[in-house]
Amino acid sequence: MSLSSVVSLVATAIGVLAILIALFKQQGPFFKKFTFLLLLCCLTYYCLVVFIVDSKLVLTYPHFFKTGSPVFYLLAISILWLGQAHLYEKRRLSTLDYALLLLPIVNIIELLPFFVTPAAEKKAYLLGLFADRNQIIYAFEGWIPTFFHYLFQILIGGLVSFFLLVTAIRKSKATGNQHRAFSWMIVFATISLIFYAIGLALLLADSEEIPIHVLASWLFGLMLLVQLFFLFFRPDVLYGISENHVPTKSTVSPPFVLEEAEAENYRLRINAYFLSHADFLLDDFRQQHLSDHLGIPKNRLSQVIHHLFSKNFNQLINEKRIEIAIQNMQSEAWKNYTIEAIAQEVGFKSRTTFNKAFQEQTGLTPSQFRKQIEHP
Repeated sequence: MSLSSVVSLVATAIGVLAILIALFKQQGPFFKKFTFLLLLCCLTYYCLVVFIVDSKLVLTYPHFFKTGSPVFYLLAISILWLGQAHLYEKRRLSTLDYALLLLPIVNIIELLPFFVTPAAEKKAYLLGLFADRNQIIYAFEGWIPTFFHYLFQILIGGLVSFFLLVTAIRKSKATGNQHRAFSWMIVFATISLIFYAIGLALLLADSEEIPIHVLASWLFGLMLLVQLFFLFFRPDVLYGISENHVPTKSTVSPPFVLEEAEAENYRLRINAYFLSHADFLLDDFRQQHLSDHLGIPKNRLSQVIHHLFSKNFNQLINEKRIEIAIQNMQSEAWKNYTIEAIAQEVGFKSRTTFNKAFQEQTGLTPSQFRKQIEHP
């Protein structure tokens, strides 16, 4: 067994272990867990396919050949989704996300005739390719030459990695701290970008003297191993444990004190968040989401909110939601909305809770406020 096969096999084993840990132990929002598991599954399966091809076990199990192609598309997509989940607190798929899934789906449809080819015919076909493994890159099992699939997959992965890297760096600078959600994404995206760039260089080299496919197996086996190994040094990512969850040795808390400049910085960051984000209007928005975005530990954030606004987190969120409701109730777009619909739009789960919060803030019920707008 070659060393590159060993690398891929070890990466596969680590991937399986990481999947089990994430599946049964990871905490946090569902979308983060889902995207993380999807990424791990893509990394692990692609490692397995690289091992099977590199070790020539594919000649014994020919049906595995080309099954990694749609997974390679899905790998880049899962990296994007995971980055958005951590950097933007994204919690559900959008229409564009579903459209991206067309890439691996079309690839599967394109390769269906090859997938259903009898094993004996596949083996004979593979024996010809393995005479010169570079021919695997230039083969033609579907409608589109394999070379263009590799090129497109690497370009997508590289662009996604670059986008996440730039976004994570900007957010890290904007918040004025080295929050772990940004730091691990910077490292992860950097590793991905480097390997995708090397892969692109190998692919474009187009040299008969360079064993491109062998080197590519080395490259991606090593990349997947590094990425998976990296996760074991980040329990906050692998287990979903918040960095804010730090056990305390004493139940006595020191007095909370904020310098004037520090207090103003917190105030600007919190207000900027509510001006530039709308996810606090989702009914499952929690203090942990705001904590993760701002890079402020949850307990400290509670103290900061109380110090700056003389409110707890729920009171502040309700206030911001009511402000949005008031603003939109005066627009034509919301003119025909029922009170229940307005409550749901701004994150309240029931009309009763919305009415109470609205009246506490304005002195009027939503119905009274609407009548006042219609008949000033």
